[in-house]
Amino acid sequence: MDSRGIIVASVWFAVAIFNALFLQAGGINLMTSVVAVLLFGMAFVITFAVTFGLEGMRQESPQTKAKLQMNTELAEIKTAVSDLTKKVDAIQKELQE
Repeated sequence: MDSRGIIVASVWFAVAIFNALFLQAGGINLMTSVVAVLLFGMAFVITFAVTFGLEGMRQESPQTKAKLQMNTELAEIKTAVSDLTKKVDAIQKELQE
């Protein structure tokens, strides 16, 4: 099970337990029903945010774009350094001869 699935399952479990205890203690009336509906609504929001929304926000965040750009620049620098070391080795061989 993915970590997102664990988060969603634990939220729904906690909301179900809390609603059961709240309705047991407060009885079934308008106020406890409103609180129960709000808690279930919060669980739906968390479910859809975790499964769909957060991943999309993470991909579009400027920090992620900056990290990707930094990784590509580091890869370019690494290839440039390896090219330079090859050239230096070739020059050293020519000087030794």
